[in-house]
Order: sequence, then structure tokens, then C-alpha cells
Amino acid sequence: MIAIFNPDKLTRQPFFQDLVHYLNQHDDVTLRHIKQAFSHVKGIDKALEAYIQAGYICRKNRRYYLCLPLLDDLQQVTLEDLIFVDRASDLYEALLALVFETVLPNQTNQVLIKEKTTIDRDKLTLANYFYRLKRGEALSDEQLRLYALLGDVNQDYALKYMTSFLLKFARKEIVMQKRTDIFVNALELLGYIEKVEATKYCLKLAFDKEQLIFYAD
Repeated sequence: MIAIFNPDKLTRQPFFQDLVHYLNQHDDVTLRHIKQAFSHVKGIDKALEAYIQAGYICRKNRRYYLCLPLLDDLQQVTLEDLIFVDRASDLYEALLALVFETVLPNQTNQVLIKEKTTIDRDKLTLANYFYRLKRGEALSDEQLRLYALLGDVNQDYALKYMTSFLLKFARKEIVMQKRTDIFVNALELLGYIEKVEATKYCLKLAFDKEQLIFYAD
């Protein structure tokens, strides 16, 4: 079975993903076979032409087969790459084991939040959360807990308040927050701050005060 990471508008289509699975399991496939297997899908001919033009599906002698650029090397892989990989290959497990660093800037101040993630972006981090919100992708179970707090919040708006609160730790080891604040609660949920008393918090991130960079594990 083929796994797709960071799908674009075309490869995110349910029909495309179902077709990839179908062609990966069947040989000598004709248009008739495809239309029989996907009788519920409208616009099959147009979709197939788009996939062929993109180089993902090949057609020869009226037969359809996959010509995906399957991953064969991890050397140049980046977190943003559109990746096709065979789940049965050793590369698949190696790919899942890779760790990437994300850097989250904001429009309010010079603070940067650096976080770690894997290629599937299931981990609960701010960068992963906003990435999936922006692309309209399903959130992981961990990320759904953050969604319960923040919902479909604007990234710049959220980071304005989160980074402003984090900056208070440049002056104090313990920061007070008397009123309930969803952004402070979100930072606590992320594990970036910890409540030490009813209204007081300490920082759990590494903090470079000169560069204004917060590092999450």
C-alpha cells in the first residue's frame, strides 16, 4: 500500500487516493475496470486526465498503472515534501523515524518557537496544529484537545498572545496570570508552561533570551 505525505490539492482527492490503492492491487486495468470499481465517482475521465498530466498515473495500450515517484532515498527529504512511499518498504519505517525541526515566527515580536516533529505531523505542537488547520486536514487525537480550547483560531492572533505571555519569562522565573486565558491554558496543555500555584506558572521550554528563541523537545 502506498502512503502519501503532504498531499497537494490533486493528490488529496479521495478518488486519487482510492485509485492509487486500487491500481497498486490490480494489474491489466482498463477504463472499464476503473468505472466499474468506482461507479459512485463522477467525472472519472476528467480526473484521470489530470492524474496522467501530473505524471502520477500512466496509460499505455488502454491500460492504466501507477507511475508515482516513490521515495527511494532519505538524504534530501524535507518536512514539506510531497512524498509517496511504499508502506511495505524499509524506507517507510525509516521515514517515520526521522525528526524534523519547525520554526514558528509571528507578526507581533521577534520571538521564534522551535519544535520537533515527525513526517506524519501527528505530534501536538503549535506548528503542526496550525499546519493542519490551514490545510483543512484531520487533527490527531492530541491535537483535538488543543482544538477544544482554541478552535479554528487565526494563527497570528493566537501567537500574538502566546508569545507575549512567554516573553514575560525573560524577566521572571514565575509569571502570574490571574484571569482565565485560553492561550495560557493552551501553552499549559502543550507542556510549554506548568502551573505551580493557582495563578502562577513556570516555563518548561529552553529559552535563548538573546535570540528570543523558545525550544520545545
